[in-house]
Amino acid sequence: MKILLPLDITNPIEPLIDQMMTLLPISAAEVHLLYVNEAWPAYENVLGSAGQFPDDWRNQVEVKAEARLAEAAARLEGKCLKVSKEIVSGPTAMMIETVARDENCDITVMMPGRHPAVEQFLLGSVSGKVVKHGPGTILIMRPLEKNVDNLKNVLIGVDGSPNAKEAMMKAVKYFDLANRDVNVLLLHAVDVADPVKYFSPVEFISRIEQNLLMEGETFLADAKRMLSDAGVKRVDIALKEGKAASEVLAVAKSMPADLIVTGAEGRTAVQHFLLGSVSHRIAMAAPCAVAIVKREHLPS
Repeated sequence: MKILLPLDITNPIEPLIDQMMTLLPISAAEVHLLYVNEAWPAYENVLGSAGQFPDDWRNQVEVKAEARLAEAAARLEGKCLKVSKEIVSGPTAMMIETVARDENCDITVMMPGRHPAVEQFLLGSVSGKVVKHGPGTILIMRPLEKNVDNLKNVLIGVDGSPNAKEAMMKAVKYFDLANRDVNVLLLHAVDVADPVKYFSPVEFISRIEQNLLMEGETFLADAKRMLSDAGVKRVDIALKEGKAASEVLAVAKSMPADLIVTGAEGRTAVQHFLLGSVSHRIAMAAPCAVAIVKREHLPS
């Protein structure tokens, strides 16, 4: 397994790496540390009027980045299979996505900063773009008030789609769920589409809901069997009525969950374009870490 860990020069290294090691078993993983020196052409043009300062400014950023990467590498030394470091220049989100592809990384770990503004805007420009466009699995971590020693409660969204099943089984592999003392809750949410609610008779809506509930029970039973076959020991199921993202967030808070796992695509082609509506909303507002697992699209 190869992990991409982008760093910046403003946030502390210790809580970031400690939280990553709590969630991800990294003893057999390669960790690629990345610093992106974002290009600000207009700003650099302004700095250019200040004599030699622009060169010194760029040099100071590079020196600070090198020190931060070295600090992170020292903290990871002996805890993972291999550590590598890289500094690149360009738009931050685009460079993270590019390096993740070039290095064939399985997981990209992101830690949005703690903003004084409304909490749901944590996934601002960089993390939000990486969630939408980055390859592989995107693990969004949250700044914690105190460190969690072990991964205990995992919430996995289930909708019966190939992507959801693939996401679930990748989570078993990446987070080593079969060999850890974790509680897994499988959640399926049933919701009749709003246009159907508005324009259909009550009896018709009721029959649809009953059919969706029975279908949901089948999805959950199938997913539980798959986890049992994979060696995951403690698995519970929850069937909810309501919007998928809202139900996932509510259950995650009540558990409380340490990790939410969700696929990036839904059961229909339309849902593929609703990342902002389901998976992205979960990643933005979740009270804990979120792993968004993207399906591998093989050439035909």
